[in-house]
Amino acid sequence: MNRDKVTRAGIIGASNESVYAITEAGKRGIRTIAVDGSPHARGLECADEGHVVDLRDTDAVFAFFDSNPVDFLLPVPVGRILTTAGAVNDRYGLPGVSRRAAELSTDKWEFHKTLAAEGLRDAEAILFNTKEEIEGLSRMQYPVVVKPRFGSGSRAVKVYRSYEALADDMKDVTSFDEDYIAESCVPGTEYGVDVIITEGVYRMVLLREKIITPEPYRQCVGYFAIEKNAESKALFDRVDSLLSAAVRVLGLDDCLMHADIMDDGSKSFIIELSPRPSGHYLHNYFTRYATGFDMLSEYISYAEACADGKTYDIDYQYNAKSMMIRYFDLLEGVVAKLPDPAEIESMDSVICYNCFMKEGDRLGKVIDGGSVMGRGFYVIKADSIDEAMDISREIEKRIIIKEC
Repeated sequence: MNRDKVTRAGIIGASNESVYAITEAGKRGIRTIAVDGSPHARGLECADEGHVVDLRDTDAVFAFFDSNPVDFLLPVPVGRILTTAGAVNDRYGLPGVSRRAAELSTDKWEFHKTLAAEGLRDAEAILFNTKEEIEGLSRMQYPVVVKPRFGSGSRAVKVYRSYEALADDMKDVTSFDEDYIAESCVPGTEYGVDVIITEGVYRMVLLREKIITPEPYRQCVGYFAIEKNAESKALFDRVDSLLSAAVRVLGLDDCLMHADIMDDGSKSFIIELSPRPSGHYLHNYFTRYATGFDMLSEYISYAEACADGKTYDIDYQYNAKSMMIRYFDLLEGVVAKLPDPAEIESMDSVICYNCFMKEGDRLGKVIDGGSVMGRGFYVIKADSIDEAMDISREIEKRIIIKEC
């Protein structure tokens, strides 16, 4: 690379979860230019330049980057504004997700229709918004899962075992302020998947089994990394086959990706996927710990090479070790006592412990990402998910919650 040239990387969406990418780019001498609609976004302070721009206004974003050109965009965990990043990549010929691919991935209805048309998504789904449309859900086969057409972090996701339960929950609704989807609730074990795609080559980085709250909510409160061996080979084959086909249909390339998969032991089903790194302390903590592979750092190396007209070969063979990340899925109430972090970190099985709670904090019911992720997380190594859960219980029994 020409060291006289300063590489410039843009960041669209400068939340807390952008800080890792900004920091990694800064270590390489890359100048970072972050934009966000909120003047309080933490990434604006961490980047070399931080600017407030309405990310929903594509013309305003174009006007900014017309005057502030970048060599590539850093991939960061964002939601619907991923389409804005795609539009910038298209306009300036940058590596990364296209606007069309971002639209298909962030719009759950278009995502469903596109993959179903190719035989890659076998589920009944109905789009609804008004009272009359809710009544039309009575013909569906239950259970069903209801979720917003747009959204992430399990926001407003709920499972219903009968139409009567759904109708009762929505009896006072005349119309919603956004579209919702009712979809077949496919049985099986739920997994998360981290993927890197460059030069048309799909590589699974990590397969992780989810630990889910009881119904009706389906919020993930932990993940267990799956080793690839003779016992798990069939699962890996099913997931790889399905996801690589979806990647081709959606036109995904030169991006990081995460996906949610349901697998019943004989067939895999794509719940959703997004062409950006996984949030919730996964791509920047857990995936690195479990695999020894920093997919964000590798992508930056790839994008740097593209900016310099060179190639960069990513050499990764699946190499995950058995370990678990766990978020604090605790009883409702007030935090009465927290253990000394050093006490937890001294345990042989604990890789890291990050508790953001304070004594006196009031904890509500865990129903979505927003209700649990701000509490912190810890990572532990264990040979099995059962062993990991035993260690988790040992840690969390040292946290005393007083009922309100």
